[in-house]
Amino acid sequence: MRYMMFVAVDPAAEPFDPAADNVGEWVADVEARGARVLGERLRPVEDATLVRVRGGELLVTDGPFTESKEWIAGFDILDCRDLDEAIEIAGRHPMARFGRIELRPFWPFDVNEDPLEREDREASGRGLRTEPVVGA
Repeated sequence: MRYMMFVAVDPAAEPFDPAADNVGEWVADVEARGARVLGERLRPVEDATLVRVRGGELLVTDGPFTESKEWIAGFDILDCRDLDEAIEIAGRHPMARFGRIELRPFWPFDVNEDPLEREDREASGRGLRTEPVVGA
């Protein structure tokens, strides 16, 4: 199963320690295991461009749209046996200590499928929510 791993800055986390926080070692290990599909650092949030369409008008804004001390610093796409393996890999990333890591499973896109029906079907298979979403 593939997971998107968002690597984010967290100002409330422990400080960066260059001796202990070697992301190059993490990358080498995860690539050697064949679990890292792709990963990159991202430019600072000040270099972001926000694109929206409102009322048929294209709106483009430079820089961050909201003020936040937390922002995504990079990403990795992992190909793991299951969530447990993805958590184990993410937990060894240096940013898990001095930042934060968010894992999200890929959700294959099918233009002919109702996403709420799929969510209910998948949830019922895991023993989760099976009743309809209120307001859906």
